[in-house]
Amino acid sequence: MFASCGPSDDSKITVYRIPKETAPAATPPLNTAAGAGPALEWSAPAGWETQPASGFRKGSFLVKGADGKTADISIISFPEQAGGLLGNVNRWRDQLKLAPITNEAEAGTPISVAGRDMFFVDLVSAQPVTPDGAKSRILGGIFPLPGETWFFKMMGPDQLVEAQRDAFKQFLGSVRPAESVAPATADNAGNTNAPTPPPIAPAAGAALQYTLPNGWQEKPLSTMRRASFNAPDPNGNSADISVVSLPGTAGGELANVNRWRDQVKLGPIDEQALARSAEHLQANGHDYLMVDLVSAGPIGDPPEKQRIVAAILNENDHAWFIKMTGPDAAVDAQRSAFTDFLRSLKIP
Repeated sequence: MFASCGPSDDSKITVYRIPKETAPAATPPLNTAAGAGPALEWSAPAGWETQPASGFRKGSFLVKGADGKTADISIISFPEQAGGLLGNVNRWRDQLKLAPITNEAEAGTPISVAGRDMFFVDLVSAQPVTPDGAKSRILGGIFPLPGETWFFKMMGPDQLVEAQRDAFKQFLGSVRPAESVAPATADNAGNTNAPTPPPIAPAAGAALQYTLPNGWQEKPLSTMRRASFNAPDPNGNSADISVVSLPGTAGGELANVNRWRDQVKLGPIDEQALARSAEHLQANGHDYLMVDLVSAGPIGDPPEKQRIVAAILNENDHAWFIKMTGPDAAVDAQRSAFTDFLRSLKIP
């Protein structure tokens, strides 16, 4: 979900009209920015050309392909939810001549950025939409924070943007609170002592009950995590464990397993292959579908094999995702503890 789960109050819905992005004016380039909420900073990948930020843009970059084509990267923030996840994804879909969607589970994939949930969006036009007859693509990151929402967007020719997919996700992963950057005002333009950003409210719902395995450390919650843990190992690596709950089926078991497979650079599978490879764990009256995914080779920085052990539970019109991810050895060492945690977990 785009915001913490809770009762809907349509009387408080605010609609924002988001102006069309205009060409940048000649102002100094930025790699940090502040809005109504916490200031953010980021690191641009090699090869990205910094462009002047202007208007609503807090940051702007350009990527050039070998054929001279370019992709534009913009960083923008707006107050509060700024129309919501679904509304903004549908705005991007309209730019690519794609039909709108009505299911938030199809809108974006949650990824962890600075210990919080960002929604990664990957859209490609079904037909050529550019004057030269090429398809267009949008990669996006939608980042809800207290008081505002940030939008990180790359748009350009399909092949060029697709080639920049890993670099863009690396860019999203570099986003972090700029604790030394204060929102600029006439009185504090030179002040670099910004307060630590407040935490995002945790996901709503009844408290979970579980037995914490030895060595696991509880972490702060985010907008989607109902529980969050870190399991360090003696080598300095650690496994990240999350418990997430979404309404409905949240895209279904196969779609989510294939999303996880993509995270460890494995190809997609079909329903038959999922049935052959997955396991079932019966615990506390629940039937968990479990998968164990290991990358074929080293990925990430530093390069190491990565692993995901995850369980899916569909119950009471909600999908529950309990997931452990990290370097192969760190996750493998915690696999038994992960199973014990599932057996102790009481879903409300």
